[in-house]
Amino acid sequence: MSQKILVPIDFSDFNRTVISKAVDYAKLVNGEIYLIHVATLDIGVIVSETGFTYLPELEQTALNEEADQLGKLKLKIESEGIKCETMVKQGIPADIIVQEANDLKVNLIVIGSLGHNSLYNMFVGSVASDVIKHSSVPLLVIPKEKSTS
Repeated sequence: MSQKILVPIDFSDFNRTVISKAVDYAKLVNGEIYLIHVATLDIGVIVSETGFTYLPELEQTALNEEADQLGKLKLKIESEGIKCETMVKQGIPADIIVQEANDLKVNLIVIGSLGHNSLYNMFVGSVASDVIKHSSVPLLVIPKEKSTS
C-alpha cells in the first residue's frame, strides 16, 4: 500500500529542496505526493486611494498562474516515477494544510521552514510551526540551510 505525502509549497526557490526531499522519501516508501499551494484570501484585492477593490478576474488569473506552476512541478515529480496530485486552495495556510492532511488521510507532511528567528515567529507566525502545533499527522520539517558567510 502506498503512502500519501502532503507537500505544501509557496513557489519560493527553497521549494526545490523540499520537493527533492519529498521525492527521495516517496521513493523509499512507494509514496505518492500531493502538492498543495494555499493562496491568501486577499489575492484578488488591490488597494488604492479609494480603498480596497476586489477584482475577481485578478484573483482568477493569479490562481490560474499558480495552478500552471503546480502543473510544471507535477510533471517534474512524475518524471522521477512518483505519482503526484496538485491542488490550489485559498485560506489560512496552516489551517488548510492541516485540514487537507486529515481529509486525504496522509501519512506524512513534508514542509519547509525558513527558520526565521523567534521574534519574527512571535509577531508574524510561521506556517510550519502552526502546522506542527495543530497536526495529528507526522511531519518532516526541512530547514532552510543557513548561509555560513
